[in-house]
Amino acid sequence: YLKDDQDGEVVILSTRRKTKKFDMLQKQNGVALLVHDFPQSEAGKESGEGGIYSITLNGQCQIVEDNDRAEMYRAKHLEHNPDYPQFIVGEDIAILCIFVASASMCNINDEVTKWEAKG
Repeated sequence: YLKDDQDGEVVILSTRRKTKKFDMLQKQNGVALLVHDFPQSEAGKESGEGGIYSITLNGQCQIVEDNDRAEMYRAKHLEHNPDYPQFIVGEDIAILCIFVASASMCNINDEVTKWEAKG
């Protein structure tokens, strides 16, 4: 997630161009992203860390074709995910800009809250 002067509040993702996912994104730009806070380790499970929310973000996906803009977003994405350059940097890796329109947040008790972007 970042706030950009040109695009506003967006979620930045990256994906390889030679994938079914990328092919599908070229054909339809509506997306749903599932985000969760499930524990990342056995220690997290035992301590009760995470595992409270599951969030579905709905919006539009734009494949960033402008090279300067793509490289700016790529740098920000890498800054937030420094351990994963293999998924962010490379000729075959596209940068995606997600404009979130709505969300559904579900807690561990299956209580759902809806959210809509102002607009």
